[in-house]
Amino acid sequence: MKHINKKMELDDLYPPSWDRGIGASASFYVFAILFNKYRIKNKLFDARFIAKHARTIDKVIAAIYFTSVAGMIICLCIITLFKSLT
Repeated sequence: MKHINKKMELDDLYPPSWDRGIGASASFYVFAILFNKYRIKNKLFDARFIAKHARTIDKVIAAIYFTSVAGMIICLCIITLFKSLT
């Protein structure tokens, strides 16, 4: 994220002010890197230039992050389903 933020600062775009170093914007970065639909400017975040500055390693890390979160959600759904059946 630091690499992308530094490159975006060269385009006069700055990280979101609501993210004070806790990494809450990481999910926004992941969606902007992986999906064209999320490369827009909205009230919370300007994601138009994130994919432009993302390196190959950033894309790999974003894919790993997305699959791990999706896998965790699926596992929690399955556990909840089996817990309610017993």
